[in-house]
Amino acid sequence: MEKSTQKNGWKIYKRLIRIALRNNSTPVAIAIFGMVITAVSDPALSAIMKPILDGGFIQRDPNVISLLPFGLFAIFIIRSFGIFLTIYFMAKVGRSLVYRLREMMFKNLLDLPVSFYDKTSSGDIMSRISHNVELLSSVAARSLIILIRDTLTIVGLLVWMFYLSWELTLIFLLAAPFIVLLVSSLNKKFRSLTHDAQNSVGGIIHVAQEVIQGNKIVKIFKGYEKETFRFENTNDDNRKAHMNLALTEGINSAVIMLIVGSALSGIILVSTFDFILETITVGSFVSFMFAMFMILGPARGLASINARLQQGIAAGENVFELIDENKENDKGNINNLNIENNIVFENVSFLYPNNNSPVIKNINLEIKVGEFIALVGMSGCGKSTLVNLIPRLYNPSSGKIKIDNIDTMDLTLNALRKNMSYVGQDTILFNDTVKNNIIYGQNNIDESSIISALEKSYSLEFVNEMPNGINTIIGENGVLLSGGQRQRLAIARAFLKDSPVLIFDEATSSLDSVSEKCIQKALDELKIGKTTIIIAHRLSTVEKANNIVVMENGSIIESGNHDDLISKKDYYYKLYNSQLFK
Repeated sequence: MEKSTQKNGWKIYKRLIRIALRNNSTPVAIAIFGMVITAVSDPALSAIMKPILDGGFIQRDPNVISLLPFGLFAIFIIRSFGIFLTIYFMAKVGRSLVYRLREMMFKNLLDLPVSFYDKTSSGDIMSRISHNVELLSSVAARSLIILIRDTLTIVGLLVWMFYLSWELTLIFLLAAPFIVLLVSSLNKKFRSLTHDAQNSVGGIIHVAQEVIQGNKIVKIFKGYEKETFRFENTNDDNRKAHMNLALTEGINSAVIMLIVGSALSGIILVSTFDFILETITVGSFVSFMFAMFMILGPARGLASINARLQQGIAAGENVFELIDENKENDKGNINNLNIENNIVFENVSFLYPNNNSPVIKNINLEIKVGEFIALVGMSGCGKSTLVNLIPRLYNPSSGKIKIDNIDTMDLTLNALRKNMSYVGQDTILFNDTVKNNIIYGQNNIDESSIISALEKSYSLEFVNEMPNGINTIIGENGVLLSGGQRQRLAIARAFLKDSPVLIFDEATSSLDSVSEKCIQKALDELKIGKTTIIIAHRLSTVEKANNIVVMENGSIIESGNHDDLISKKDYYYKLYNSQLFK
């Protein structure tokens, strides 16, 4: 957040206003009209006090007495109408703003690189989309109401007070410079405290999400005390942050009211002097005092607006930081790719951000069209990272990856990725039906193709046993399925896409031996005419590969078919035998 806190608050609000006014200029105009009506009614209420006292109670004028109740009632009717217009149409603008900001954030989330998700907690992202957007919209709407309505009210009341007694009004205005100095001195403090409060919400969501997702681990490993301690810490940080904010806001409001109170006391004192008593009637004096006390409400609102604005600026920084986050590098200009030639790695290296040690080191590799290639090696040797470079989930730090003699950086992401299917070691399914999970991202898929994909992945049998067949909802991340069933559905999804390049990252790791053999048969059928890249720990699953690439510490140390590598009696031979004789 270091760079974002240096943004100018006014720039954030100008940007917010531009978004709010887009397709909302009419509701904004109506709401402002309502604020003007409400603001005008306050000086009118104060002004009517003069004829009530002078004409009604002192002079006992019957015309004044008969008209005053109707005049007072008319003021309240106009005021009520203004309040309705303000509340309803500002709510309309506020909800439209929330909708638009969330839309902008979500669209950008879809386009952010994998590296962003690697370094950002899901709790922080969810806090921005849920809490910060709501706070920003609420603060912006309320601040605008206070700023326009209360400012107009104060100006109107001051004009009336100046008309009644300019001497007393000047005394009242002596308090203004002190208030301005106090507010300006607290701006940075408010923003800093608001950032702390908002960031603590992300911490709470993060801890809660981890407990929800890892509830089985928490139960089995008795992590109750640890998770309770973590949550108590984050929850307490949130409490302290909000209390610090409340303390500062309370002191701010209290000091401002003390300054205003001092001015009021001075006015009452001066009003007892003869030169004032000789120039003002009882009705005028009461009307003046009534206007002065009516200013306290709007003044209190304007005093608190500083804290609100700082909350809005802090929330806006969080929201716009996510909206402005750099998208995936998609600057390629080639929109079409028909894979007829090999995938070639030329001196490819990869380094994760803020990491001095390369994960992939100077890789030179050629994957032939239609070839079944396997990447093997110990955990952490760089297999998954190497595979992720092909669909550009990450981009090489140096070197080139070419497909059909075209640098993948020159291809649009859509052109590249539409030619690839991917099944990762972490099976991702959505809280939707079996059918919608399998056809995910594709249109106009007939049911026979879905059934065929289920058959090829050996999923059809257990899907048919479900209550609603392919229309059965499988729960969040397929929680209603076994691990093997989830993985087979993910494989069915890849089968259905029927891409020329298939990438399987430990795709059979959760399958039992029977299911694994079924998948191997399906892969033998599927790989015909396709380039198939498989990452595997169990070497028995890749014995039929055309080329087995052995990796260690980010480098290729051996390659060849199974028989060639066994005959060398080197790293692969030892790795294979260590699994064979377990």
